[in-house]
Amino acid sequence: MNKYKLIIFGDYWDVYLTSYKELIDDPYITYISTFRPKGLLGQLQRIQFNPKLNHVLSIPGKNLWNPYYLRQEKGKDFCFLILEKWLRHESAIQLLPYLRKHYPESKIVCFFQDLIDTIKDRYTDKVVDINYVKRYSDLIISYDKSDAQKHHTAYHPTIYSPLNIQSTSTKYNLYFLGRDKGRMDMLIRLCQEAQKRGLRCKFDMIEIPRQKQISQEGMNYPNGEISYAENLRNSSESRCIIEMLQQDASSPTLRTWEAIALTRKLLTNNSSIKETEFYDSRYISVFHDETDIDWDFIKNDNAFPTANPFMEQIRPIRLVEFMEKQLNIQINHQ
Repeated sequence: MNKYKLIIFGDYWDVYLTSYKELIDDPYITYISTFRPKGLLGQLQRIQFNPKLNHVLSIPGKNLWNPYYLRQEKGKDFCFLILEKWLRHESAIQLLPYLRKHYPESKIVCFFQDLIDTIKDRYTDKVVDINYVKRYSDLIISYDKSDAQKHHTAYHPTIYSPLNIQSTSTKYNLYFLGRDKGRMDMLIRLCQEAQKRGLRCKFDMIEIPRQKQISQEGMNYPNGEISYAENLRNSSESRCIIEMLQQDASSPTLRTWEAIALTRKLLTNNSSIKETEFYDSRYISVFHDETDIDWDFIKNDNAFPTANPFMEQIRPIRLVEFMEKQLNIQINHQ
């Protein structure tokens, strides 16, 4: 059986570069982080692809760039893994029919790492047409079990590469990073309860209007975005990371993977995590609101001080193995 070459249409966002690092570093795998060329060509493409400009006047020819992305690839046995960034531009670039037409013997896999109904096309503002994606794909994967059932796709959790971050000190007992999304009132109450117990919080709330910012020790309102590297540093300096799911989501998020990779404890409102293969009460505690927090869990020493045994289950290579099994192929990798 010939081995397929894995080509990932990925993202240059630092979260993806961190999560997929194990595959990015693999010399047998190609990771395409952006559809924008360097230099003058990139500047011209920036104008051509500009969504605001295209809402006024649809600029043709965006699909003519597709051969450029694969200009250095030789052969015919490819497994294309397409992430949602590219699917958000699909109405313009028409990548899926291009791959199906020019690489008919290859496999096309689309991996949704956000709820499908929240992913909108940049040019039409419409939710991605999952039936259109199914027409051209050999395998569609959702990171969320409920979403996979809803849209009749395969399920596989998001992936995460091992980290090489070592913290020399623990500055905080609880750490949270995120937008409000209706969670700020609970976080403020949680912060107040933690303070009463002599615990230190670092809750970084981003994009909160000044008029809605409530003064509370431990609550921070950064002026700009916090880099992912800074988020990981803050997480590594905290005893416990807080995860609060967005509405309708039911599967672990990056916060869970960060806790595993950094060997930190996780405080989560994701009750369904108890039914997953990643649950262990020694490092995960589930809560509903600030009244049922297990404070002893937060105060106690970490059960996995050096390495979390669940790290092997979330490595990117597990996704490769899943695709091999689902598609009945072999993928070339280290």
